[in-house]
Amino acid sequence: MSAFYLKYRPQSLGDLIGQEASKKALMSAFQNNKLSHAYLFVGPRGTGKTSTARILAKMVNCLDKDAPCNKCTICTSITDGSNLDLIEIDAASNRGIEDIRALREKIKLAPSSLKKKVYIIDEVHMLTTEAFNALLKTLEEPPAHALFILATTDASKMPATILSRVQRLDFKLANPSELLEALQKIIKSEKIDIDEEALKLLIKKSEGSFRDGVKLLDQASSIGGKITAEVLEKNLKSSNFEEILSLMEAISKKDTEASLLWINKQTEEGSDSKDLILSLMESLRSLIFIKNGLGSQLVESKMMAEQYQSLVKVSENFTNSDLTKNLDSLQKALEKLKTTSIPSLPLEVAVVEICSEEKISIKKSEDVAASAVQSLSEQGESVADEPVRQLADASLIGEHSDVELTPSADISLLKDKWTYVLETIRPYNFSLEALLRSISVRECTQTLVLMEVPYSFHQRILEAPKNRDLLESIFSEILGRTIKVSTVLGNRPSRTEDVANIEIAADDEIIRVAAEIFNSDSVN
Repeated sequence: MSAFYLKYRPQSLGDLIGQEASKKALMSAFQNNKLSHAYLFVGPRGTGKTSTARILAKMVNCLDKDAPCNKCTICTSITDGSNLDLIEIDAASNRGIEDIRALREKIKLAPSSLKKKVYIIDEVHMLTTEAFNALLKTLEEPPAHALFILATTDASKMPATILSRVQRLDFKLANPSELLEALQKIIKSEKIDIDEEALKLLIKKSEGSFRDGVKLLDQASSIGGKITAEVLEKNLKSSNFEEILSLMEAISKKDTEASLLWINKQTEEGSDSKDLILSLMESLRSLIFIKNGLGSQLVESKMMAEQYQSLVKVSENFTNSDLTKNLDSLQKALEKLKTTSIPSLPLEVAVVEICSEEKISIKKSEDVAASAVQSLSEQGESVADEPVRQLADASLIGEHSDVELTPSADISLLKDKWTYVLETIRPYNFSLEALLRSISVRECTQTLVLMEVPYSFHQRILEAPKNRDLLESIFSEILGRTIKVSTVLGNRPSRTEDVANIEIAADDEIIRVAAEIFNSDSVN
């Protein structure tokens, strides 16, 4: 007996549930004889891209005027996959230039039984750069007897040169009512006994994918007897989204034990470590978009409303600094997969590192700051303004003169965390770590940390773009807000013996430093 997703695959545009915009565009182009020579179907998995591609192949080749009739020899041969002029290519497996060259050679031949040869290239974004270049030449000068239908789940990886030569149609995840409509047709046809709560749970686990929903219904129907929510919970594993969400919640709480148990559970169930890392990275990437006000544009349309709200909620437990560091750790874990002897080890190490990083509570920092500001205010405006006047008089604020000072509690916090700063910098730059042992934090404002250094070459080192970016990232994490770093020259430590024994040119900083280091009688 055929699997449900094959048995109930849509055979005409009328059978497609949802995707109204794409259906309307294809039907209008077909009726007006204005079909493009190349289409790009874009959308999440299981939304009907390949099914629509096969329906389009029938429409342009059907022998009946009411195409597709699904009765003629052409339609039936396309349905059962026996037609030689319908070529389906999985770009994930046939992604090289030689595969596309072979396609280019064969496309020159006229179709054997159809009016048009139809090429369906699935997951086309997986092609190599060379393969894309070869495909581009075919799309630029396509034979009249060929129709290309490219399908992808990630249009962002498609070259602009390809995108400019195809007509794009977007396929969206199904909403609950659309999934319900699709599943009820199968339930009625197959006479499946399932209660309302179980059906709602099954729709939830489908995550907007028609194919996943049909597969889950097929799996549930094989259990036998009445299908209840309790039966489904016992026999169907949690959805991928639910699993990744639970891991992100554990990570946000810095719960190392729960995170490692999660990885162990997934590994025992046969999940691929690379897939787990990529899924987690994609979810954290979505949190970055949400945290920076782009959720409605770049995330919400790709998932069900309930899932999006879950991401919005969990995003509140992360800072931008948390997310960027977590993604960096996972990227390194992904690279280590190539050489590790234990597949799950890179992810386990990454999760331990992520959960071990000291978590700074933004709310707590804000509360401390607010309390200190109130305390200063109670002492009078002249007291609160004094540090600003000192900075202005000493010309220390410079281009940041419009910033407001935060309480001295922030300086104390930085001093308390200075060992953490040094340990964080050490793996990246030993010299910078050594230098930071000899400087002090002079002032801390709402957006600026001002450090005092004894020599101008120290100043040049600290303000080098790479070093400054590293420091700003660490200080931002500690203080829970975006911080810039600036430096000011302070008084150098003087030693009586140096003053007595050394005559130094006032305009030569390097000679002065060298003389102090070596305590020589002459540096000429």
